[in-house]
Amino acid sequence: MKQFTFTSQLAPIIWKYLESRQNEGYTSVHCGYYMQELDCLSKELSDAPVVTKELIDAWDLLKPYLSNRSKIVRHNAIRAFAKFAYTQDGISYVPDTSKLKNSSTFTPHIFTVEEIRRLLYAADNLPVRNNAPTRHLVIPAVIRLLYCCGFRIGEVLRLRVKDVDLDTGIITVHNGKGGKDRLVPVHNSVIEYLRSYSAQLPDEREWFFPSACGHYSIKTIYDNFRELLFACNIPHTGNGPRVHDFRHTFAVHTLEKQLSDGYDPMVIVPRLAAYLGHKSYRETCWYIHLTVASFPELSQKLDRAFVGIIPVGGETDEEN
Repeated sequence: MKQFTFTSQLAPIIWKYLESRQNEGYTSVHCGYYMQELDCLSKELSDAPVVTKELIDAWDLLKPYLSNRSKIVRHNAIRAFAKFAYTQDGISYVPDTSKLKNSSTFTPHIFTVEEIRRLLYAADNLPVRNNAPTRHLVIPAVIRLLYCCGFRIGEVLRLRVKDVDLDTGIITVHNGKGGKDRLVPVHNSVIEYLRSYSAQLPDEREWFFPSACGHYSIKTIYDNFRELLFACNIPHTGNGPRVHDFRHTFAVHTLEKQLSDGYDPMVIVPRLAAYLGHKSYRETCWYIHLTVASFPELSQKLDRAFVGIIPVGGETDEEN
């Protein structure tokens, strides 16, 4: 972050925001460039100490030559900053998500069981690297938590050793999406794997997934994820697969398994919502559409249970 200089009245909140992003495991360079641009724009306008509607509108009008998708990325990036600013000052303007509409509907990649098997095999056989001596241990463990527990990647990378109770099998997520904490019970097989993983690392470390600079970054995980996709002959396009698709896959596979086992959908979905850290089970209903798309034989059972309350279209928050 040292390469950036902010001189508008938004500078203090910008620095706080970048620090917050970094603490969540994101590399702040790309976001920093957005903030640098916003800082300059703010000075050209009213240079207010808060995010204003005027500033957001001016931001959205910049670079008209960009594709609609790129404009949406820029809008969402600045909206995330505005939401953070509002939590700090209570008056910053937060634009709604309907400001820009995507021309295409987002569909995540739901990994097949065979793809998961191949990815885990490739992760378990990563070679040791001198410049990343724990990589061959960290990557397989991270992927297991993403797929077997449906964690968000930032939640996994921010885990401290004290957050992972290897005796009770409970993982504590602090400051998840929306600033919420939650307790996540983990399957015995995953806990056994984490015990073996942890035994190979120093007991005195702070982070459960340590790196030379603190904890593993999202970019490092993404780079290794791309390497695994290549090793498994799983095509990667501009639409994914993405690391976050492990979370989507966990939700869909969990719904499929429990529905096939005869559990009541009206019981499964609220439980899954709590496990994933959703504010309400209605956020989880998006996964019902994905489950039907992957397992059409379950359509009738889900339709009977959720007729009238499953969202049929509109925008989705793919990062939920």
